[in-house]
Amino acid sequence: MKAALAQFIFESNTFSPEPAHIDVFKKGGVWLDAEDDVRAWAAGTDSQMHGSLDVLEAAGWQTAPCFVAMCGSPAGRLSEACFHEIGDTLLARVKAAGPFDVLILHLHGAACAVGEDDTEGHILEKVRTELGYSGRLVLSLDLHANFTRRMLDYADAVTAYRTFPHMDFSATGERAARLALHPGSFSRAVAKIAALMPPADSTHFEGNLSKIIDRARQLERETGVVEVCTLPVQPWMDVDEMGTSIVVTTTAEEGVPLTGLEDLAQQWYDQRDAWQSHLTDWPTILSRLEYMNNDGPWVLADTADATAGGSSGHSAEALRLLLPLKDDLPGKVLLWIVDPDTVQAARDGATCFTTGDPAVQWEGRVVWTGEGNYRARGKAYTGQAFSMGEAAVIEAGQLQLVACSYPAITADPAFYECVGLAPNDALAVLVKSIGGWLPGYDADRQRGLLFDGPGACSMNFANMPFTGSARGVFPLASDPEQPIEIWRSEA
Repeated sequence: MKAALAQFIFESNTFSPEPAHIDVFKKGGVWLDAEDDVRAWAAGTDSQMHGSLDVLEAAGWQTAPCFVAMCGSPAGRLSEACFHEIGDTLLARVKAAGPFDVLILHLHGAACAVGEDDTEGHILEKVRTELGYSGRLVLSLDLHANFTRRMLDYADAVTAYRTFPHMDFSATGERAARLALHPGSFSRAVAKIAALMPPADSTHFEGNLSKIIDRARQLERETGVVEVCTLPVQPWMDVDEMGTSIVVTTTAEEGVPLTGLEDLAQQWYDQRDAWQSHLTDWPTILSRLEYMNNDGPWVLADTADATAGGSSGHSAEALRLLLPLKDDLPGKVLLWIVDPDTVQAARDGATCFTTGDPAVQWEGRVVWTGEGNYRARGKAYTGQAFSMGEAAVIEAGQLQLVACSYPAITADPAFYECVGLAPNDALAVLVKSIGGWLPGYDADRQRGLLFDGPGACSMNFANMPFTGSARGVFPLASDPEQPIEIWRSEA
């Protein structure tokens, strides 16, 4: 028996005005289209591909891991040319891997392109129609996927991450492989919930989402239930079929227990008034920064400009508010921003800078320039390589700002360490992330100082410029017309 495998991971924020081009993968992320290269990469990373290959090869299956495209950071929509290159390459590599008995596709589920809101559904449809593949297709997704009808129609079985911050990449790949090995055929059903949950309240280990995840595990104990995915959608997408989802895969003989699915969906929807953003106001943040934290640096989480959620990384809000205190802080505060012009000015020897959007004018001393490349060493994305492109470190009093050329996943101390800084000894570190800092810095929630500001990832959803059908979901609509909708597969 033989399985072909491919992985395409990208997350879109349709409120981010900057489209993503192919360099997001080829320079800032991972792009591999040769089987030997994919195997070598998978062996050294905590990834879905790694987990699937381990399980399949232990079962004695032949494997053809044929393609990996992973972004260095989420962004806006994929450009039309970028999406065509990804889709065409993935389909060509899958076709070349044939014949095979099972296809496993590790996708994100919240990737949009110019002209295509549902890129993953588009790829699944092309596999079935253009390649003519009719065998078993197993789909793995991110916890924040926006599950669509095309995913329901074209995938036979579905699994997804069960953690946020995401820490179960390999485990998700293992579950996908076990679905590939499972005897018999499957049925699927989906509960689509008309609600957007703040990502800051969607952690797996505490709070409201953890209760839903626990209940999903209980539902999996029912006869015939193989997998239950709980998907609090990435909320910054102005697309059709937008909403939170529960996806149940069962054996075809037993069918989906709709009562259990509907009850779980209702329990989740009924939580909506208790969801929290966990934001901290700046007077409180400044009071915390008056003293060192013995457990490690305070984590300043710029949630609205979270590059991990597709924002641009251009906001200098923390720099603006901390500059007046630069000489009075009791320790180093490490900041960062995506600003190629500031990088170039630093390389040219400048001492006065205009940084960010909105712009902040300030003076500083350049202490480092170069290429910023690093491997995550925290408890998420462990071993995966990232690049911030050309970068510079500029110092002003106790502030040390990293200006870089590319947005990157930054909630890991290796980001600052690769440019010569010491995050673990600092008073505070800035991350442009909502929850990734928890495993990245091995921190508890009490060390996190989450704040709002300019950016495409505000958790004040009502102020975001939704124009499409998402305006009918909570909290944009206080009382959605159809809060829960059930979809069923034909098989």
